Amino acid sequence: MDKQQIVKSKDRDANEVVIWDIDWKHAQLQAFVPYRLPKKDAPTAANTNVRPAAPLSGESAVGQKLKLVSLLRPKEKLASILNIAKADPRGLYTPAELKQILMSYIEAENLVSPKNRRLININPQIANSLLGNSAADNAALASGTIPRDALAERMVAATAPFHSILRNDADTDTKPKAGAPPKIQIVMETRSGNKTVTKVSGVESYYIAPQPLADELRKTCAGSTSVDRLQGSSPKNPVMEVMVQGPQKDAILKALEKRGVHRNWVDVVDKTKGKKKG
Repeated sequence: MDKQQIVKSKDRDANEVVIWDIDWKHAQLQAFVPYRLPKKDAPTAANTNVRPAAPLSGESAVGQKLKLVSLLRPKEKLASILNIAKADPRGLYTPAELKQILMSYIEAENLVSPKNRRLININPQIANSLLGNSAADNAALASGTIPRDALAERMVAATAPFHSILRNDADTDTKPKAGAPPKIQIVMETRSGNKTVTKVSGVESYYIAPQPLADELRKTCAGSTSVDRLQGSSPKNPVMEVMVQGPQKDAILKALEKRGVHRNWVDVVDKTKGKKKG
């Protein structure tokens, strides 16, 4: 529109465009006709009995197979290294893939020390992109070389974490989410004097519906259960919390295992003893 002289704009702060003038008499604006949105079809005898797809049920989660994929996105300062290694600077990689990219870069720049192949000669790109101000990095800079494994560790450290949770091998195209993989939280605490309750939250990320899980735990544990929004979670995108009467950590872990959740994806906190159990 700027090129057509309909508007006048300018860039601000390199990532924001400001419109500071509009030619309301321009021919394209004068001839503009508002776009009419299509109307929703009225219910008919043919579709009045059609029901929407049912939400994820507890039965559909039981027996599911889950795969947790952790990925890393290189930070911008690594772009020059990835470009020389012919890798996408904005790609997502496993730690092993990142190390292989680093090896390709080292070979392309001929940085392996002829005296000791375990050592890599430090060039300006490595110094600027991978080394900081720690004592170990300063010592490496002073010597001019750094062990290959240490450099690979710094390559992995200079990334941002992403993750995907894949279900039944059918979601291979799932878009990875930023951040480390979420943990399911199991908390045991004392209420009303000496009564213990066990709470579990964060199951939605693993394709588990809270209410059917609560229904199963009520039968398994022979005690009352409830499902409420986790305190502090967003009302628009709430995280639900299932509460079970009694110290029911083992029963909850077993129910989660039936739904494909690995034990190391769960954090257990025992507040009745004031300590955390791994």
